[in-house]
Amino acid sequence: MEVGTDAGNLSRIETGKQKPSIGRLENIARAMNVGVTDLYALVENVQVVRGGAELRDGDELPYGDDLRLLRRNFSSLDASHRKLAIEFVKLLNRMQREDKA
Repeated sequence: MEVGTDAGNLSRIETGKQKPSIGRLENIARAMNVGVTDLYALVENVQVVRGGAELRDGDELPYGDDLRLLRRNFSSLDASHRKLAIEFVKLLNRMQREDKA
């Protein structure tokens, strides 16, 4: 009931027969009292490391469409390309700080 869908839909999501929308995924995470990141980690069989400067559900920044798009595309990258993406974002941040100085 908290998710806003019936048990049949949840069962199809659990068995991989149906993919949830981002909004539905957020509702599922909220109902389970976890972050969306935790759900992705469960599916991808990885451990979520808490702390540090990583962007996580519950952080102060709201998850707008641009962040959701970035997150979705980032998750489809392999490990080496994820490292490149992270380095590119760090470079953009440095350039932005220098422009403001």
